[in-house]
Amino acid sequence: MSHSHLRRTAAALVLAAAAALPAAAQQTPPPAPPAGPTLTLEQALDSARTQNPELLTQRNDSRTARAAVRQARLDFLPSANVSTGIGYTAPGDLRQGSVVLASGSPAYYSSQYGLDFTYSLTGAKLMQPRLARAQRRATEQRIVGFEATVVSQVRQQYLASLQALEQAEQAERELARTREHERLARARLEVGAGTPLDLRRAEVERGQAEVNLLQRRNTYQTELLKLGQAMGAPLAPGTRLVSTFALFEPKWTVDELVTQALAANPTLLSARASAQAAATSVRAARSQYLPSLGMRVGYSGYLASAGNLDPLYQAELLRTQGRFSTCVYDNQVGALLGTAPRDCAPLDTSNPAVAAAVRQSVRESNPKFPFDFTGQPMTASLSLSLPLFNGWARERQVEEARVQRDNADLAVRTQELKLRTELGSALLNLQTAYGVAELQTQVVGRATEELRLAQERFRFGVASSVEVTDAQTSLALAEQGRIDAIYNYHKSLAALEALVGRPLR
Repeated sequence: MSHSHLRRTAAALVLAAAAALPAAAQQTPPPAPPAGPTLTLEQALDSARTQNPELLTQRNDSRTARAAVRQARLDFLPSANVSTGIGYTAPGDLRQGSVVLASGSPAYYSSQYGLDFTYSLTGAKLMQPRLARAQRRATEQRIVGFEATVVSQVRQQYLASLQALEQAEQAERELARTREHERLARARLEVGAGTPLDLRRAEVERGQAEVNLLQRRNTYQTELLKLGQAMGAPLAPGTRLVSTFALFEPKWTVDELVTQALAANPTLLSARASAQAAATSVRAARSQYLPSLGMRVGYSGYLASAGNLDPLYQAELLRTQGRFSTCVYDNQVGALLGTAPRDCAPLDTSNPAVAAAVRQSVRESNPKFPFDFTGQPMTASLSLSLPLFNGWARERQVEEARVQRDNADLAVRTQELKLRTELGSALLNLQTAYGVAELQTQVVGRATEELRLAQERFRFGVASSVEVTDAQTSLALAEQGRIDAIYNYHKSLAALEALVGRPLR
């Protein structure tokens, strides 16, 4: 190599270093964003358990189930019913068919009350508390299963948000590398050691890195919004996710995971509770063959008050005058027979005092509307019935209950088989994800060394900008692949934990 070429190379290196240093000095770091609230995975899960609207909607079903249990218990108490009413009958002739019962009857106002106590005891009522409790357990276990699903969704979304955050940070590192390469290419061009093509290629690479960073940041913000939705509460601006997750080799076997899952998987437990409720429903349906007992005690009262007393008064005067005539006639007959005469004066309606007494009697005998009731005798009854035949309806209901019970048992069996298959698949996915993450870490190390060598070759003018940009692209892809592999591992582990029904970390 000639002395002139060495001098040009040395000058190029000096100028490149001189150009890079001022540029680096002028490149002030961006201000740090304001520190926002921190959010751990446990806090996100607690928020979802207390604020997720879908989970709260499911929990409302437990209130209905508890109310059904209370109603089934209190159904053994007697029922009480009170009733009352008022009526009006217009004046006129009262008829029964073609027979006139009362001519010129006045208007009547009526009222009545009734107080009934009833009690019934059937086979279905005896079985209802047990059935209600079984259905409540099935409802509560279903809610537990739904809560486990929500927890799994929040955990997966938390990991997806962290993955998007690391992808954005990787894009920032990539942008910093492309900017450094662009400054070096510009410095080489200024001292005559580089070409415009090298600078343009570096500028294109930097522009693509800026676009990628913008997209990655948008993805991260979108994942945070989804996390807030799963938690049931929007996240505050600037929220930072601070939970960390370690990468470790999975050493479980399928058999021990299946053993744990059969005892703790929420979906399987919910299916078992539903099967138990279905079995109780069969016994409740069979109770229709038992006899039923019924008792009733009733009290009632009634009144009918005339609105106009004149027709009643006239009718009573006629009856009193008729009794007076009968009394006078009896006295005449008695005088012939020598018996003592009766006093007919109190029945003589021609006497104003007697007429006034009759009016007063009519007025007093007319009930006061609406509460001057006349009590009726107490009524009581006791009945016992034994169903014999009702058109095969009971048999059909019993058979339907048996079918539902058998289907529920088959659903449990199906869930167990599905769980075994999913656990085997999930464990394989986790083991594969662990291996991929380990390999991707090695690939990142090799890609980093490749980029360092390419940058050294470019500084000394041995390589072109194409070699550097290719190495940068390889490193970026390797870093992205490592991030994806690591979080695929954590997501696979979270999915395995959801199947087992308990934490495995």
